[in-house]
Amino acid sequence: MNLINRYWIALSLMLGITLSQGGVVNAQSSASDSSSATHDAHAPVYHVNYWISGGIIAAGAIAGYTLPLNSFGKDAISSADLANLDTNNVPSFDRISLHQNPALVSTFDNYSRIMQIGMAALPLTLLIDNDIRHDWLPVMVMGLEVNMVALAIFAVSPIGPLFQTRYRPVIYYPTAPVNRTDGNQKNSFYSGHTASAAAASYFMAKVYCDYHPDANEYLVYGAATIPPLVMAYVRFMSLNHFPSDIATGYAVGTLCGVLIPELHKIGDKNLSMGAYSSPTSTGLTLTWNMASK
Repeated sequence: MNLINRYWIALSLMLGITLSQGGVVNAQSSASDSSSATHDAHAPVYHVNYWISGGIIAAGAIAGYTLPLNSFGKDAISSADLANLDTNNVPSFDRISLHQNPALVSTFDNYSRIMQIGMAALPLTLLIDNDIRHDWLPVMVMGLEVNMVALAIFAVSPIGPLFQTRYRPVIYYPTAPVNRTDGNQKNSFYSGHTASAAAASYFMAKVYCDYHPDANEYLVYGAATIPPLVMAYVRFMSLNHFPSDIATGYAVGTLCGVLIPELHKIGDKNLSMGAYSSPTSTGLTLTWNMASK
Protein backbone atom coordinates (compact mmCIF):
# COMPACT_ATOMS: atom_id res chain seq x y z
CA MET A 1 0.00 0.00 0.00
CA ASN A 2 2.16 2.86 -1.28
CA LEU A 3 0.24 6.07 -0.67
CA ILE A 4 2.98 8.65 -1.16
CA ASN A 5 1.44 11.17 -3.53
CA ARG A 6 2.96 14.53 -4.39
CA TYR A 7 -0.21 16.51 -3.85
CA TRP A 8 -0.54 15.16 -0.31
CA ILE A 9 2.99 16.35 0.38
CA ALA A 10 1.99 19.76 -0.97
CA LEU A 11 -1.03 19.81 1.33
CA SER A 12 1.25 18.99 4.27
CA LEU A 13 3.41 21.98 3.40
CA MET A 14 0.34 24.21 3.22
CA LEU A 15 -0.72 22.91 6.64
CA GLY A 16 2.68 23.88 8.03
CA ILE A 17 2.39 27.36 6.56
CA THR A 18 -1.05 27.74 8.11
CA LEU A 19 0.22 26.69 11.52
CA SER A 20 3.12 29.12 11.37
CA GLN A 21 0.92 32.03 10.33
CA GLY A 22 -2.26 31.56 12.26
CA GLY A 23 -1.78 29.13 15.10
CA VAL A 24 -4.92 27.30 16.17
CA VAL A 25 -7.86 28.42 14.09
CA ASN A 26 -11.38 27.30 13.43
CA ALA A 27 -12.17 25.52 10.20
CA GLN A 28 -14.46 28.30 9.13
CA SER A 29 -12.57 31.29 10.51
CA SER A 30 -11.83 32.48 7.02
CA ALA A 31 -15.55 32.58 6.30
CA SER A 32 -15.97 35.47 8.72
CA ASP A 33 -13.04 37.43 7.34
CA SER A 34 -14.05 40.76 5.87
CA SER A 35 -11.98 39.97 2.79
CA SER A 36 -14.41 37.26 1.75
CA ALA A 37 -17.01 39.69 0.48
CA THR A 38 -17.52 37.67 -2.68
CA HIS A 39 -18.90 34.76 -0.66
CA ASP A 40 -22.08 34.50 1.31
CA ALA A 41 -21.52 34.01 5.02
CA HIS A 42 -22.39 30.55 6.24
CA ALA A 43 -22.31 28.81 9.56
CA PRO A 44 -19.30 26.61 10.31
CA VAL A 45 -19.68 23.09 8.98
CA TYR A 46 -16.49 21.64 10.47
CA HIS A 47 -14.19 22.61 13.30
CA VAL A 48 -10.56 21.84 12.51
CA ASN A 49 -7.88 22.43 15.09
CA TYR A 50 -4.83 22.49 12.86
CA TRP A 51 -2.44 21.60 15.66
CA ILE A 52 -4.37 18.46 16.57
CA SER A 53 -5.03 17.47 12.97
CA GLY A 54 -1.41 18.22 12.09
CA GLY A 55 -0.25 15.95 14.89
CA ILE A 56 -2.53 13.15 13.71
CA ILE A 57 -1.29 13.57 10.15
CA ALA A 58 2.34 13.55 11.26
CA ALA A 59 1.80 10.47 13.43
CA GLY A 60 0.08 8.66 10.57
CA ALA A 61 2.84 9.57 8.16
CA ILE A 62 5.53 8.38 10.58
CA ALA A 63 3.68 5.13 11.23
CA GLY A 64 2.98 4.49 7.58
CA TYR A 65 6.09 5.67 5.82
CA THR A 66 8.80 4.55 8.22
CA LEU A 67 7.80 0.89 8.30
CA PRO A 68 8.81 -1.61 5.58
CA LEU A 69 5.49 -1.52 3.79
CA ASN A 70 6.55 -3.99 1.11
CA SER A 71 7.20 -6.96 3.36
CA PHE A 72 6.84 -5.71 6.97
CA GLY A 73 10.08 -7.50 7.70
CA LYS A 74 8.63 -10.92 6.94
CA ASP A 75 10.91 -13.72 5.83
CA ALA A 76 10.76 -15.08 2.32
CA ILE A 77 8.51 -18.04 1.65
CA SER A 78 10.55 -21.22 1.39
CA SER A 79 10.18 -23.87 -1.28
CA ALA A 80 8.99 -26.25 1.41
CA ASP A 81 6.22 -23.84 2.38
CA LEU A 82 5.12 -23.58 -1.23
CA ALA A 83 5.12 -27.36 -1.58
CA ASN A 84 2.96 -27.71 1.53
CA LEU A 85 0.28 -25.26 0.48
CA ASP A 86 -3.17 -26.69 1.09
CA THR A 87 -6.22 -25.07 -0.48
CA ASN A 88 -8.35 -26.70 2.21
CA ASN A 89 -6.86 -24.20 4.66
CA VAL A 90 -8.59 -21.41 2.75
CA PRO A 91 -12.11 -20.69 4.09
CA SER A 92 -14.85 -21.79 1.71
CA PHE A 93 -16.10 -18.24 1.17
CA ASP A 94 -12.63 -17.21 -0.06
CA ARG A 95 -11.97 -20.12 -2.42
CA ILE A 96 -13.34 -18.27 -5.41
CA SER A 97 -9.90 -16.61 -5.52
CA LEU A 98 -8.37 -20.01 -6.24
CA HIS A 99 -10.25 -20.37 -9.53
CA GLN A 100 -9.10 -17.30 -11.45
CA ASN A 101 -6.84 -16.73 -14.44
CA PRO A 102 -3.24 -16.06 -13.27
CA ALA A 103 -2.32 -14.72 -16.71
CA LEU A 104 -4.29 -11.56 -15.87
CA VAL A 105 -2.28 -10.78 -12.72
CA SER A 106 0.17 -8.34 -14.31
CA THR A 107 -2.58 -6.47 -16.17
CA PHE A 108 -4.70 -5.93 -13.09
CA ASP A 109 -1.64 -5.08 -11.00
CA ASN A 110 -0.96 -2.22 -13.40
CA TYR A 111 -4.60 -1.15 -13.19
CA SER A 112 -4.40 -1.00 -9.39
CA ARG A 113 -1.30 1.20 -9.46
CA ILE A 114 -2.98 3.67 -11.77
CA MET A 115 -6.23 3.60 -9.82
CA GLN A 116 -4.43 4.09 -6.52
CA ILE A 117 -3.25 7.53 -7.60
CA GLY A 118 -6.66 8.43 -8.97
CA MET A 119 -8.49 7.27 -5.86
CA ALA A 120 -6.20 9.22 -3.55
CA ALA A 121 -6.72 12.35 -5.68
CA LEU A 122 -10.50 11.87 -5.73
CA PRO A 123 -11.26 14.26 -2.81
CA LEU A 124 -9.76 17.13 -4.79
CA THR A 125 -12.88 17.07 -6.98
CA LEU A 126 -14.80 18.46 -3.99
CA LEU A 127 -13.22 21.80 -4.79
CA ILE A 128 -15.46 22.08 -7.84
CA ASP A 129 -18.25 22.99 -5.44
CA ASN A 130 -18.23 26.73 -4.64
CA ASP A 131 -19.06 26.42 -0.94
CA ILE A 132 -16.52 23.69 -0.35
CA ARG A 133 -13.88 25.50 -2.39
CA HIS A 134 -14.33 28.53 -0.13
CA ASP A 135 -13.26 26.27 2.78
CA TRP A 136 -10.64 24.41 0.76
CA LEU A 137 -7.93 24.34 3.44
CA PRO A 138 -9.83 22.72 6.32
CA VAL A 139 -11.55 20.29 3.95
CA MET A 140 -8.27 19.21 2.38
CA VAL A 141 -6.61 18.96 5.80
CA MET A 142 -9.45 16.65 6.83
CA GLY A 143 -8.93 14.66 3.64
CA LEU A 144 -5.26 14.29 4.43
CA GLU A 145 -6.14 13.30 7.99
CA VAL A 146 -8.50 10.61 6.72
CA ASN A 147 -5.78 9.34 4.40
CA MET A 148 -3.16 9.20 7.14
CA VAL A 149 -5.45 7.55 9.69
CA ALA A 150 -6.41 4.87 7.16
CA LEU A 151 -2.73 4.35 6.39
CA ALA A 152 -1.78 4.15 10.08
CA ILE A 153 -4.50 1.59 10.80
CA PHE A 154 -3.21 -0.50 7.91
CA ALA A 155 0.43 -0.12 8.90
CA VAL A 156 0.50 -0.52 12.66
CA SER A 157 -2.84 -1.78 13.96
CA PRO A 158 -3.25 -5.39 15.16
CA ILE A 159 -5.55 -6.17 12.23
CA GLY A 160 -2.99 -5.08 9.61
CA PRO A 161 -0.20 -7.05 7.94
CA LEU A 162 2.38 -5.98 10.52
CA PHE A 163 0.71 -8.43 12.92
CA GLN A 164 -1.26 -10.63 10.53
CA THR A 165 0.29 -13.17 8.18
CA ARG A 166 -1.78 -14.58 5.38
CA TYR A 167 -0.64 -15.84 2.00
CA ARG A 168 -1.92 -13.94 -1.01
CA PRO A 169 -4.08 -15.96 -3.43
CA VAL A 170 -1.44 -15.61 -6.15
CA ILE A 171 1.00 -17.98 -4.48
CA TYR A 172 -1.46 -20.83 -5.00
CA TYR A 173 -0.80 -20.47 -8.74
CA PRO A 174 2.59 -21.94 -9.73
CA THR A 175 2.36 -20.33 -13.18
CA ALA A 176 1.61 -16.81 -11.94
CA PRO A 177 4.08 -14.15 -13.20
CA VAL A 178 5.22 -13.12 -9.70
CA ASN A 179 7.92 -13.97 -7.22
CA ARG A 180 6.05 -16.48 -5.08
CA THR A 181 8.79 -16.55 -2.41
CA ASP A 182 8.73 -12.80 -1.67
CA GLY A 183 7.85 -11.97 1.95
CA ASN A 184 5.30 -9.48 0.60
CA GLN A 185 3.21 -12.46 -0.48
CA LYS A 186 2.36 -12.97 3.21
CA ASN A 187 0.47 -9.66 3.39
CA SER A 188 -2.92 -10.64 2.02
CA PHE A 189 -4.85 -9.42 5.08
CA TYR A 190 -6.11 -6.86 4.65
CA SER A 191 -6.50 -4.84 1.43
CA GLY A 192 -4.93 -1.42 1.95
CA HIS A 193 -5.74 -0.31 -1.60
CA THR A 194 -9.45 -0.95 -1.01
CA ALA A 195 -9.31 0.81 2.36
CA SER A 196 -7.70 3.87 0.78
CA ALA A 197 -10.25 3.99 -2.03
CA ALA A 198 -13.19 3.62 0.36
CA ALA A 199 -11.81 6.27 2.71
CA ALA A 200 -11.44 8.79 -0.11
CA SER A 201 -14.80 8.03 -1.72
CA TYR A 202 -16.90 8.06 1.44
CA PHE A 203 -15.07 11.14 2.69
CA MET A 204 -16.24 12.88 -0.46
CA ALA A 205 -19.82 11.73 0.05
CA LYS A 206 -19.84 12.74 3.71
CA VAL A 207 -18.44 16.22 3.07
CA TYR A 208 -20.78 16.86 0.14
CA CYS A 209 -23.84 15.84 2.15
CA ASP A 210 -22.75 17.94 5.13
CA TYR A 211 -22.45 21.01 2.92
CA HIS A 212 -25.70 20.18 1.10
CA PRO A 213 -28.18 18.81 3.67
CA ASP A 214 -30.92 18.67 1.04
CA ALA A 215 -28.92 16.34 -1.21
CA ASN A 216 -30.24 12.86 -1.87
CA GLU A 217 -27.99 10.88 0.47
CA TYR A 218 -28.99 7.55 -1.06
CA LEU A 219 -27.80 8.78 -4.44
CA VAL A 220 -24.60 10.37 -3.12
CA TYR A 221 -23.55 7.43 -0.98
CA GLY A 222 -24.65 5.02 -3.69
CA ALA A 223 -22.28 6.76 -6.09
CA ALA A 224 -19.57 6.63 -3.41
CA THR A 225 -19.70 2.83 -3.39
CA ILE A 226 -18.56 2.59 -7.01
CA PRO A 227 -14.87 3.64 -6.82
CA PRO A 228 -13.94 1.30 -3.93
CA LEU A 229 -15.91 -1.53 -5.53
CA VAL A 230 -13.93 -1.06 -8.73
CA MET A 231 -10.70 -1.07 -6.75
CA ALA A 232 -11.88 -4.16 -4.87
CA TYR A 233 -12.52 -5.96 -8.15
CA VAL A 234 -9.10 -5.01 -9.51
CA ARG A 235 -7.33 -6.23 -6.37
CA PHE A 236 -9.35 -9.44 -6.48
CA MET A 237 -8.48 -10.08 -10.14
CA SER A 238 -4.80 -9.32 -9.50
CA LEU A 239 -4.89 -12.17 -6.94
CA ASN A 240 -3.50 -9.92 -4.23
CA HIS A 241 -6.39 -10.46 -1.83
CA PHE A 242 -9.17 -12.84 -0.91
CA PRO A 243 -12.75 -11.50 -0.67
CA SER A 244 -12.56 -11.33 3.14
CA ASP A 245 -9.38 -9.22 2.91
CA ILE A 246 -11.15 -6.84 0.59
CA ALA A 247 -14.30 -6.65 2.71
CA THR A 248 -12.23 -5.78 5.78
CA GLY A 249 -10.35 -3.05 3.91
CA TYR A 250 -13.64 -1.67 2.58
CA ALA A 251 -15.07 -1.48 6.12
CA VAL A 252 -11.97 0.20 7.58
CA GLY A 253 -11.84 2.79 4.82
CA THR A 254 -15.56 3.53 5.04
CA LEU A 255 -15.36 4.13 8.79
CA CYS A 256 -12.41 6.49 8.37
CA GLY A 257 -14.06 8.42 5.56
CA VAL A 258 -17.32 8.96 7.45
CA LEU A 259 -16.40 9.12 11.14
CA ILE A 260 -13.49 11.57 10.94
CA PRO A 261 -15.53 14.36 9.28
CA GLU A 262 -18.35 13.63 11.75
CA LEU A 263 -15.94 14.15 14.66
CA HIS A 264 -14.94 17.49 13.12
CA LYS A 265 -18.60 18.48 13.00
CA ILE A 266 -18.76 17.99 16.76
CA GLY A 267 -15.64 20.10 17.22
CA ASP A 268 -13.29 19.94 20.19
CA LYS A 269 -15.27 22.14 22.58
CA ASN A 270 -16.90 19.24 24.40
CA LEU A 271 -14.14 16.72 23.79
CA SER A 272 -11.55 15.85 26.41
CA MET A 273 -8.65 13.45 26.41
CA GLY A 274 -7.04 11.80 29.41
CA ALA A 275 -4.95 8.87 30.51
CA TYR A 276 -5.95 5.84 32.54
CA SER A 277 -4.12 3.02 34.20
CA SER A 278 -5.28 -0.26 35.69
CA PRO A 279 -3.61 -3.48 36.81
CA THR A 280 -4.23 -4.93 33.35
CA SER A 281 -3.84 -2.03 30.92
CA THR A 282 -2.79 1.56 30.33
CA GLY A 283 -4.08 3.88 27.65
CA LEU A 284 -5.87 7.07 26.60
CA THR A 285 -9.52 8.02 26.92
CA LEU A 286 -11.55 10.27 24.64
CA THR A 287 -14.70 11.74 26.21
CA TRP A 288 -17.46 13.70 24.53
CA ASN A 289 -19.86 15.59 26.79
CA MET A 290 -23.12 16.43 25.02
CA ALA A 291 -23.99 20.09 25.34
CA SER A 292 -27.02 20.67 27.53
CA LYS A 293 -29.86 22.60 26.03
